[in-house]
Amino acid sequence: MNDSIEVLIMTASINPGKTRDVAIKDPQERLFEYIASLVAWLELTKIKKIVFCENTNCQYDFSRIIEFASNQGKTLEVLIFSGNAKAQKYGKGYGEGEIIKYALRHSKYLSNTTNFYKITGRLFVKNFDEIQSYHQHFANVFQYPAFSPEHDPFIGMSPKKSETLVEQFRHIFRFLYVFLGRGKGRGPHDYTKHVVTSFYKSNVNFYRKNLIDSYKRVDEEKSYIIEHVFYEDILYKDFNLFLKPLTIIGRSGSTGGIYIEGENYPEEIEKLAMTFLL
Repeated sequence: MNDSIEVLIMTASINPGKTRDVAIKDPQERLFEYIASLVAWLELTKIKKIVFCENTNCQYDFSRIIEFASNQGKTLEVLIFSGNAKAQKYGKGYGEGEIIKYALRHSKYLSNTTNFYKITGRLFVKNFDEIQSYHQHFANVFQYPAFSPEHDPFIGMSPKKSETLVEQFRHIFRFLYVFLGRGKGRGPHDYTKHVVTSFYKSNVNFYRKNLIDSYKRVDEEKSYIIEHVFYEDILYKDFNLFLKPLTIIGRSGSTGGIYIEGENYPEEIEKLAMTFLL
């Protein structure tokens, strides 16, 4: 298997409106972060095909960056539609599910045999080429704690001894944000039983069979998020866990905080991204 038959799907929602639990709401700020991420994926990785799918009917002209991708020997397909209304009612995970379904239905590059990496569009995986190389023989790969109930449900939630103090503080902050900010007591769903959905790898056929309509159960007002439904729907299915830790660049849409302290786009990437907004 090589990267010519693997596709990157980038999900985007440039104008989230009143979507709940979104810390970064300004459309121009979000647009810049999407463009910076796009430029990084095009410039800094070997992935050949990218499908960028946006669900707020964005009016930005992507033609220059599509041409830029072509000059890099890569293919950038941009899909734009209006599909954020229910996300404003049920939460951003609902909208993300609609985005991926739309991409699978309308992209030229996503057939049943295709394996794809999904990334939340404002994020970049700095060590993606290494990740792709390590997992080239696996079709479906997710991040912990996608474990069966027999395992300790708190695996992946408590800080690891090897983490720095900053990493441990950030880990604990995210934990408290979920339990206190979203209100664990408002719903019957245990956040510790979840699968990370910001970045994963899936075969199109596997996704269509197991996850294509999972998002329809999302209701963030009841503390039932996309990470819960993915956990429930891939348990005991044919998937693997990532063999290498991810180095993620970007800011969390929920908290506005950066993913990894000290990790950011190179200055030349941000400068290049800014040229596409002038």
